[in-house]
Amino acid sequence: MHTNKSLARALTLATTLLLLPTLASAQQNVRIAQGFASLSFLPIWGARALNTFAQEGLTATVLASPGGDPAALAALDAGDADLAAVGTESALRAVAKGQPFEIVYNLMSKVTLELVIAPSILEKTGVKAGDPLEKRITALKGATIGVAAVGGTQETAARWLAAKGRLDPKADIKVAQVGGPLALQAALENKRIDAFVLSPPEGYLATKSGTGAILVSLGDDFPLLAHQPYLVLVAKKPIDDKASELIVKTARALQAASAALVKGPEPTAQAIQKQFFAKADPGAIVAAVKAMNSGVSGGGELNVQAFQNQLAFSREVGTSFGKDFDAAATQNDLWTNQFVERATWK
Repeated sequence: MHTNKSLARALTLATTLLLLPTLASAQQNVRIAQGFASLSFLPIWGARALNTFAQEGLTATVLASPGGDPAALAALDAGDADLAAVGTESALRAVAKGQPFEIVYNLMSKVTLELVIAPSILEKTGVKAGDPLEKRITALKGATIGVAAVGGTQETAARWLAAKGRLDPKADIKVAQVGGPLALQAALENKRIDAFVLSPPEGYLATKSGTGAILVSLGDDFPLLAHQPYLVLVAKKPIDDKASELIVKTARALQAASAALVKGPEPTAQAIQKQFFAKADPGAIVAAVKAMNSGVSGGGELNVQAFQNQLAFSREVGTSFGKDFDAAATQNDLWTNQFVERATWK
């Protein structure tokens, strides 16, 4: 548990560091409101650690938003931020309510959640990590899954996963509200829960401590979840020439960092760890980057098929936005690829 506590302290420190600019001497500032300090926002961490913002004449001030995605979008709407880094569903909910937002960059193109389960459950069920996917999921029958909040993303993912294993998503699993990652790790160790669903590096940490094992990587095991905009950058419309140029520069900085994350995951992860997670287990940050870097290989590209996958997944888990979205019809309105394309022209 010492490693887990160190990572939690590092994440708290990182949240504070989010308020600091990347490079004070750069000419133009871009303010990015971020809903939560998750490593899943990998291109932003990488761009700040490698100073690729500075290469575009930018400083990046990443504003921590204690209220999560809604607070980040509120900062964008109020003019306190130039861009918001949020989950796609949060952006869709806001647009459905009439807020003038447009998705301009795909920060993470796959669902990064992993199902981590206690070894005792695997022993009891005889399930192994190398078993066919459906058989692996059957290990959840009768299991208690810990979540940060009842009705949140983790519970939604767990019940969706149970259904994919032909289990009854309501009757065959139990959900217990526990708290954040540190609390979930402790609950798994103390056998108060049997599993949790979190993004890296939590699966690595549980595996290393012997309290859990990664049984399913949602974005790797399900094609629907392997190609969709999971985390995005959002801008406020109308986007004038000045804002447009700022978005293009930001996209270019993120693309440079993403290329480094794909080409050299270990040195880039080490740079992130040294600058933002100094007290964390370096191996945990490296493992997280390697687990997620396929989700940044597209350089922020957005396309119709990816949005169709996102909307299909939302329907499958029962998410209602209060408005129907069509992936193709909303191009260059709800979402656009023009800034990503322009960033690659240099």
